[in-house]
Order: sequence, then C-alpha cells, then structure tokens
Amino acid sequence: MMNNSIPKVKTAYVLLVNVDDRQTAMLRMAFKMYNSVNYQLVQPEDNVQPELILVDGDAADGEAVWQKVKKKFPDAVVVFFGRNSPSFTAPYLMKPIRFDTLFQHLRNLQQGNGVWLADKAAAQKEAASEQSEQTVAHTAQQQQNTADHMQQSVSVVRFHTQGTLLGMVQKLAQQTEDTAILFENKPVLIVFPSVEKVLLAVESDALQQLCMQSDVEWQTKAVPASAPTAQLHDKAKLTLQSCIWQLSIWTARGRLIDPITPDTIIKLKAWPNMTRLAYLPESMRLSAFLVRTPVALNTLYKLLPVSLEDVLNYIAATYSIGSLSIEQPLTHSPAQQEKEMILTRNAPQAVAKPTASGEQTADHNESDEDKPKGLLARLMGRLRGN
Repeated sequence: MMNNSIPKVKTAYVLLVNVDDRQTAMLRMAFKMYNSVNYQLVQPEDNVQPELILVDGDAADGEAVWQKVKKKFPDAVVVFFGRNSPSFTAPYLMKPIRFDTLFQHLRNLQQGNGVWLADKAAAQKEAASEQSEQTVAHTAQQQQNTADHMQQSVSVVRFHTQGTLLGMVQKLAQQTEDTAILFENKPVLIVFPSVEKVLLAVESDALQQLCMQSDVEWQTKAVPASAPTAQLHDKAKLTLQSCIWQLSIWTARGRLIDPITPDTIIKLKAWPNMTRLAYLPESMRLSAFLVRTPVALNTLYKLLPVSLEDVLNYIAATYSIGSLSIEQPLTHSPAQQEKEMILTRNAPQAVAKPTASGEQTADHNESDEDKPKGLLARLMGRLRGN
C-alpha cells in the first residue's frame, strides 16, 4: 500500500541573470544542500518558466536589465540582487549572501515580502543629516579600498606522474603480473595487482625521498608465481589504494597534478574511505564540498578558507585513486598548461571594534564569528567579496 503521508518536496525554478560564476557556484551548492524546497537553477534556453529570478544589479546597467527581465517574465518574482538598493520599488536581496538566512529571504520574496520601497527610502534619506551621510560614505569607501587591496595571491605549479614512483605504481596496478620496482638495482616495493596489495622493501622515510625523484627510468622485475610469492601476498599489509594515496601526497607536495588546470571542473565521484587512508588535512571538508558540487580549483580556492597546499595534495590523492572525475574537457594547449598560474582570494578581514560613540565601523557580517553557524556556513566559511 502506498504511503501517502510522505510529504512532497516542492520544486522552485530559479533563473540567474548577470550573476557571475562565483556567486552562481555558491548558490548552486546551497540549493543542493537544502532539502525543504528543491530550488533548481534553469537557463533561458531550457524553456522552463522560472518562479524566481535574481538579477545582479551591481553592474552599470543593472537597473535597466532588471526592467527588461521584469517585462519578459511578468509572472515571476524578479529580485534585484545587489549591495546597493535599487532606485525604484522592487523585491530586493542584499549582498553578501548569508547562508543562515538565505532561504528565509527567498521564501519571503516568493510570498511577496522583502520589497524595497523607493518612496519610503527617499524620505528616510532626506531626514538624515548631510554630515552623517558623508561620514557613512567615507567609511564605506575606506572599507572598500581596504578590501580591494587585501588579496591573497599564490602561485600554482603543476606536475605530471610520468617518470615518478607514483606513475610506475599506477602503471603496474593496471597489469596482472606481480612486479617489483627497483631503484639503483635495489628493491623498493612489490605490486600485487591480483590481491590489490603492496609489499614495501624500504622504510617510509626512504620511500618519501624516492617520491621526490622525477623523470627516472625505474627498473622492474617480474615476480613469478610460486609458493614463496603466495607467502609474500600474506605479508603485504598495505592496500594498493592506500599506497597510491600516500605516494600521491608525497609526490604532489603542494603542486597541481596533470592534467588538471585551475579552471578544470572537477567533482568527487564518492567519498574515499578515510579510515583506511593516510591522514590529509581538510580532507573531510573538501570531500563534503566536492561530492556535491562540481567546481574549478580557482573557484574552490575562493570559496573555502583552506590552504592551497592541502587542496592540491587532496586533488592529487583523489585523482590518483580514481575518486575524482573531470567534468569538463580540457581546452588549453600544452604550453598554456605548463605555465605557473596565480590564484587570488580575499584575505581574512579583522573584526571591527565599537567606537567611543558605540557605532560599529564594519558591516553586519562582523558579528558572524560570534554566532553559531549552520552546516552551509561551516562548509563555505565566511563569505567575502560580492
């Protein structure tokens, strides 16, 4: 018998107009993690009537674009999305996005609330003193100038696995024959593909040093099937996956693995079994994000307050064991791919202190550090910028 008591999740189609890739990625991730309403992003060519449209009003033609969209979609709730309120009456969603209140605001907007009244706003502005307006404007300009210059920049270097111990182990893992890897005629490890195990012949410190070798012609020697070989299978306690995971981290050392580039869209196929793999900082946070949201490295670096070295080591490890997929074909030439690339993101901003008069010198986000954060806020960290 069908259970009719199970509630159905409502689907709300959302169209973004003039919204940049960073804001789109944040909203897409938020929508995927929200279960009460199925907010679904659509494109103009999808031939789907959107119920909610967010128009980025911060552009020079933002207000004009809002007017055009309003005429084109008269039955939809067309929201003016920006830092500054519109000069006309319209549903208004203020930047920056705060995930703990985002969906409450969206519900209010869909229900006809959250409308910015231009006439009321004008009256309020006239009642304010000119001196107060100048002080606020000066403070806002100083904050904006400071934010523009507070950028963290970091260089990204790429590497390929050809000629590395990692690349050799990956190659042997695809074969069927048990094979030993030698360096300078001394055994390093033995790969047993049939049982997906690896037997180490050197200490971990020496293995880590060997991972720093590149463009090496590694020596290999087939291990014939025999009773002693079967005993070696029993002695091999390290799984092939955990070995490749660790070799990837030691080989990457804060570099980006080939063929991924900073603008390659990547996504986690499934959570790696962290209980059986070497510890990697921020691996839980990165897994929770990438398993839900396809994203490029340059966007991921802006969204999560995680060190780039941890991110790049995680990408190398998950890609090497086959848990990370490339969602977008590569379009760059080999020469472009080999160049160093610079990633930037806003530096953490100091929390403003009250002045002698009790006024705060920062915006409403300054108190976020002292407030309990929900799941989305914890995953995203503190939103900065647009």
